[in-house]
Amino acid sequence: MNIRRINAAKPEQDILVEGSRILIKGGVIMAPTETKYGLLGRIDNPPTLEKIYAIKQRSYQNPTAIFIGSRKDMMKFGWHNNISEKLSQKLLPGPMTIILKARPQFSEPIAVNGKIGLRFSSSPVINRLLELTGLYLTATSANLSGENSLESIETAAALFGDKIDLYLDAGPLEGDASTVIDCSDSGYRILRKGRITAEEIEQNLEIN
Repeated sequence: MNIRRINAAKPEQDILVEGSRILIKGGVIMAPTETKYGLLGRIDNPPTLEKIYAIKQRSYQNPTAIFIGSRKDMMKFGWHNNISEKLSQKLLPGPMTIILKARPQFSEPIAVNGKIGLRFSSSPVINRLLELTGLYLTATSANLSGENSLESIETAAALFGDKIDLYLDAGPLEGDASTVIDCSDSGYRILRKGRITAEEIEQNLEIN
């Protein structure tokens, strides 16, 4: 198994380059975000998506969110409402996935039921991989579908083995996952409570 230790705050360039090459070729890596570990692969390559969904034992009816590199990128994939636009300005980059109404060119598992999830992370590892690859990447948790997120590379490697092409080990990642909020219509609904609390969301929506 290919396991590389990485500094999550100041990731080493040679390791990032190795990871980016694997991603460009259609491989799958496990990498630290600012919350949990995620499985990363290019969203424009169907075999990569099939591999990730097979690893997770996940149905295509359960969408993967997408890692993007800027707030501006959000409009390539979906449409804002007033709430999502304000939250993205106030709370991103950060530990939140915002679900928007999807643009029509996207289909399963990127968009499901006309909705698409977007994740503008504050993780230096994620953002440098986006820069080096020039790609948009899957933002799905490193676990079996329906199970808890895996908090260490050791546990993940024992479960997934060589199915994952590269493990980036930043040590144990504990605590809350990212918050998931659905803004695909005129209002909003918190689908998963996480690092950003409901109170923080409400406070930021009240700021003009």
